[in-house]
Amino acid sequence: NAQTLSYEHYYPYGGTAIIAGKDKTQTQQKRYRYTGKERDDSSGLCYYGARYLAPWLARWISPDSAGAVDGLNLYVYVGNNPLKYIDPTGHVKVSPADISLANYEIDILSPIEGTYQNNHLFYFPESYERLENIVKAYPTDKFNLIDANTEFSVISDGSSNGELIIKAYSHPPFDSFKNIMNFSTGELTFHSHYKNKDTNRRSGLNATEVTAYQYLGMTKIAGALNMLPKTILNETITNDSTNEAIKIYQADRNYPKFYRNFLTKSDNGRFSLRVANTFSLETTSIKLKNNGDDIRLYLEPKMPLISADEPLPPRGDMHEYFAPASRLSRIRQQTCHCIIS
Repeated sequence: NAQTLSYEHYYPYGGTAIIAGKDKTQTQQKRYRYTGKERDDSSGLCYYGARYLAPWLARWISPDSAGAVDGLNLYVYVGNNPLKYIDPTGHVKVSPADISLANYEIDILSPIEGTYQNNHLFYFPESYERLENIVKAYPTDKFNLIDANTEFSVISDGSSNGELIIKAYSHPPFDSFKNIMNFSTGELTFHSHYKNKDTNRRSGLNATEVTAYQYLGMTKIAGALNMLPKTILNETITNDSTNEAIKIYQADRNYPKFYRNFLTKSDNGRFSLRVANTFSLETTSIKLKNNGDDIRLYLEPKMPLISADEPLPPRGDMHEYFAPASRLSRIRQQTCHCIIS
């Protein structure tokens, strides 16, 4: 016996134009309004986590605590264009990213206005332009396969802590690739990548190609033109070769050996290195996180640009002898040169 309790029509900035119901109680039961955020009925302000919006003014009541990441006007809401953008955190406007909505598509190859910058991201236009060209050069069938099977979403629930976090999920037939970009902290997380065990049932895509496409799409949603991550996180590692490298390091604490074992001899590390090469970012150091379940890579821009097709060194034996940690600095330089130059 479901029935409609109230009707509400909204102005573009979230203010109520008309509200109707059987009685006052039913019209006041709505806690989340037009923008999906809480509205305080006593003040009329909408709460976005970082700050409050006054919808009748189309302005925030306080300046952006993140600074000028969304333009020089620290009070303007979604660039005065609520029909095109949303603001899930109270910090920066983004394009709506739920492509499950009818007739909504993201054209990741279309030009965008760079509206998002912060000190946790690298401003690297040369590499970003090359990344766009790499994705544009995908064969049509490969590009269409990724494009038709990729979804983007902005994480704006309580777990985001007001940060701008965008998730990309690609699911071509029998495969799965999920990555997450936190633009507020500058970290790209490799969440999960799975290929069908039966090689005859795989999509034919590799994780590096998908990640390049996904990252480009996430930057277009965020308005982060020419911006690249400062860190990469390999999350919840289950790969056997990577876990072997971790166990060896936990036993001997030989960092140069761990650095080389991970980047050149483990599956997760070699994939991380391919993505870093594609972004022309050099891995300066790595660190175990979360009791050894995660590995974080710290990156730096590299000029001239690293070839995206840079061949990786042979895997070799993880248990081969490495010099003691007292020679860490010289070996690290040699290892970096061997891997990335």
